[in-house]
Amino acid sequence: MGTRVYVSLNHEDEAQRKWFELLAKQSRHELHTFERAELLVRDRTGRPLRTAPTDVRAEPLRMALRERLMKSERMVVLIARDTGVNEWVDWEIRTFFELKQQEAGSTAWRRLRGMRGKGHRVTRGGDPDALAGRATVTMDWSPASLERWLETAL
Repeated sequence: MGTRVYVSLNHEDEAQRKWFELLAKQSRHELHTFERAELLVRDRTGRPLRTAPTDVRAEPLRMALRERLMKSERMVVLIARDTGVNEWVDWEIRTFFELKQQEAGSTAWRRLRGMRGKGHRVTRGGDPDALAGRATVTMDWSPASLERWLETAL
């Protein structure tokens, strides 16, 4: 089995979910994301509530995500128009970096890449804040480029 890769995406964006499925199907590596539906905070009628990563009620979700991120060797962030304002994507990036910094020190950012969605040319404002000013690379849509990066040594 190849590299274990966590893919961070805006789960409310159907196009991003399709991009993830396409990448996962084509890759020789283990690409995964976290289906949050089971751990969402719900109201009395059972409807999911939008919660921020800082919401106390989201602790079970944060714990489950942190565990998944710890087990991942690398992270790819799918970037589209609304990715930059998604608090959970930002939280996943920051948490992944903090965890990997403990292992890899100053080279932790080598484990992280942004990738613009298929057909998207996103302005800088579309990138998550957690990627801004970092020594990571954001690439345009290219499954082949992603595979090459996953096969390079850290």
